[in-house]
Amino acid sequence: MKLKKFFAISMAITFAAGNFWTLPAFAKTVRNPDDVKNDPPIKIEQDAGRKNLGEFAPDFAHFNDDILFGEVWSRNDLLSLHDRSLITVTALIAMGIFDTSFEHHMQNAKSNGVTKDEMAAAITQLAFYTGWPKAWAAFRVAKQVYAED
Repeated sequence: MKLKKFFAISMAITFAAGNFWTLPAFAKTVRNPDDVKNDPPIKIEQDAGRKNLGEFAPDFAHFNDDILFGEVWSRNDLLSLHDRSLITVTALIAMGIFDTSFEHHMQNAKSNGVTKDEMAAAITQLAFYTGWPKAWAAFRVAKQVYAED
């Protein structure tokens, strides 16, 4: 079972990074699936969709707040919030998205237990597959998010 989860997460991350032949260097962060299944369900409360687009695009706001965060992000039976956060940040870097949503997801990754060392290793690995400029942009945000308070 450990191998299945390791393979699934590794493939998701490397597909997002545009290369599916190399396993990521930070795969050691994968948790035992039995540990994740024993975690209590986590209900993610999100209102950014309604606050920012509620009147303009109420359907999108509903999908964002209730489906994406309320259902998908709240499922922790196979992927922990740590792993979901790392995958999400990886996908955003691969796509070159460094707006406020990237900063938000980077902060969530930190809050969900992704360490500074794990984030630095992930971005370094991605630099070779997504491009050096994307890594520089990601490190700029990571340094702000992981700065000592």
